[in-house]
Amino acid sequence: MNTRSKVSARVLLLVACTLVATLIVAPSAFLQQQGGDFTLHPTVLTSGGGTSASCTMRVEGSVGQPGLGTSSGPGFAVESGFWPNTPTCPLALTPSTQFFTTAGGSGSINVSASGSCGWTALVNADWITLSSSDTGIGNDVVTFEVRENFTGSPRQASINVGGFTQLIVQDAGLGDDCSYSINPHFQSFAGNGGSGTINVTTEERCAWQALATTGWITITSTNLGVGNGTISYCVTANPGTSGRSGSVIIGGKIFSVKQKGH
Repeated sequence: MNTRSKVSARVLLLVACTLVATLIVAPSAFLQQQGGDFTLHPTVLTSGGGTSASCTMRVEGSVGQPGLGTSSGPGFAVESGFWPNTPTCPLALTPSTQFFTTAGGSGSINVSASGSCGWTALVNADWITLSSSDTGIGNDVVTFEVRENFTGSPRQASINVGGFTQLIVQDAGLGDDCSYSINPHFQSFAGNGGSGTINVTTEERCAWQALATTGWITITSTNLGVGNGTISYCVTANPGTSGRSGSVIIGGKIFSVKQKGH
């Protein structure tokens, strides 16, 4: 083999190796997938796993999925692949938010982690006290106490566990002194579902919590806040032929949802 042939062979080998490395490192989620009457353009979920959702379509990922697989359903198939940037110690916290009245009380956070993962819980406010250990390994429960609120104003804080945060909001017990308004008050959806937003208007001294009254309505944004805010929600596809109704309650105001059947 002459010198030029050797150089060409080396270049081809380098290109091949680069292509293989790219296919291994880059997740198959970068590839467009089609099925039925839709095209799915997945993106890489954040390190530590999570969920990619568009209301009527939901793709859930485990932490650092190492192998290929296929998840299929009516009209679609989603192929999984390698996920980059997987953390050494992935964690997940549930719930992601908690609301307390002025009286305070006890709360808990479920920590999901691999068996060898160590973590530390940190509180950023003096009115929240951990009642369990502030360190742990693997799955565990962090418990805490929220003190009574004598300040006359709502307050919010967070508990950070291994880099993941739970938001905590405490009401000030202002009751009738707080007025809330929402816009819009009503939304209707076709049988295939959809998404929307609700604008909450109130004074800066007033706290609120949004609660869906049925499982087919999901709040996809933070479901609590202080002062003005916007709530995003999702309505799943209706599997039945009959219409259905549900609602989201925010500060005593009712946002009504109606959905047609298929």
